[in-house]
Amino acid sequence: MLLSSRPRINGRGCMNGGISARLGRRANVCVRASAEYEALRGKVAYKASSGDPVELLSLWEPYPSSKVVIPCLTHFADLTSWEFAQKLIKVIPTLESSGVRVITVGLGSVSNAQEFARTLGFPMDRLYALPEASLYRSVGFSAGFAPELDVNPYLKLLPMLAGIGSPGTVQEVLRGYVGDQAAKAVFDSPTPFDILGAGYQRPFELATLRLFNMMGILPKWNELCPPDTQLLTQQGGCLVFSGSQVVFKHVDSGILRYSDVDTLMQAALQADYTPITSVAVAAEVLEE
Repeated sequence: MLLSSRPRINGRGCMNGGISARLGRRANVCVRASAEYEALRGKVAYKASSGDPVELLSLWEPYPSSKVVIPCLTHFADLTSWEFAQKLIKVIPTLESSGVRVITVGLGSVSNAQEFARTLGFPMDRLYALPEASLYRSVGFSAGFAPELDVNPYLKLLPMLAGIGSPGTVQEVLRGYVGDQAAKAVFDSPTPFDILGAGYQRPFELATLRLFNMMGILPKWNELCPPDTQLLTQQGGCLVFSGSQVVFKHVDSGILRYSDVDTLMQAALQADYTPITSVAVAAEVLEE
């Protein structure tokens, strides 16, 4: 399993799970069509905007200069999906203005996807729903804790929150409380956290965003939770394609372990990229 934020070169010569400092050297990033592209063949998703089915590979032409980012969210009631989507909202305009297509998929029904988009202000025409997880399994995303165990999925979530079958989750939760000098500030607008300084993620800042997100999710749980509750433990990831070749792959190791957006941007743009300043303001989460 690929771990987040770690550069890897796989047997096909593709850069997975991270970005090399020498990303500008495009030769040998990928030497033949990727297994991930083939895994998408025949896979159907449903447009959040209309509910119409569409084959994912029909959404872009696989010529070498075409670039596509496919963020693969977990289910639409998951904190991971909310936090990742809040960052994606910030960078979609930059990607698209550079000719990069963004196709965001998430686990659940069309109505789940629509409620998710309305609540977060996520562009509905960039969002697609997957009612089952076969695509995620095909590209190697984690099924979560004990997928073969026939018990209530809610019971499986408890050990995952403790880091069992969900590597890195406990550390990520703690990071939200203790802060991170190497990470950007979470909020755009002035907040009481500013008393602790600027230019980094302050203690309790990320935990506060997650609290706001939880407050947004719980009242709408029935509208956001997938009909197939087996999807509750399925983890996501992110793919970046150049034509039919994958140039970046991130596999979520566990809850809250989604792809670094700035690394994703570097992979998609194949150039130096000025990082975004922060996540969306938490007040926007509860806009409705």
